[in-house]
Amino acid sequence: MKFKLSVHAKDVMENRNIIADWVYNILDNPSVVIKIKEDEVHLYGIIDEYNARCLKVVVNPLKSLVITTYFDRKMKKKGCK
Repeated sequence: MKFKLSVHAKDVMENRNIIADWVYNILDNPSVVIKIKEDEVHLYGIIDEYNARCLKVVVNPLKSLVITTYFDRKMKKKGCK
């Protein structure tokens, strides 16, 4: 499924130095998937190039839209692999 980046996602990616390839890699192959509700899913993956930090990508699968993305310290401790 092809996802588009929301304006907010583009802004936070620029402000937080998150590379689009990282986001798309997690979309294609997430380590952890948590369905919050029908229109909100959280995807996680480790970014080795960024000190093995855990990147969270929040999507709306109904609209094929990336809502936001950020490095999640709490999830790293819980087992983002």
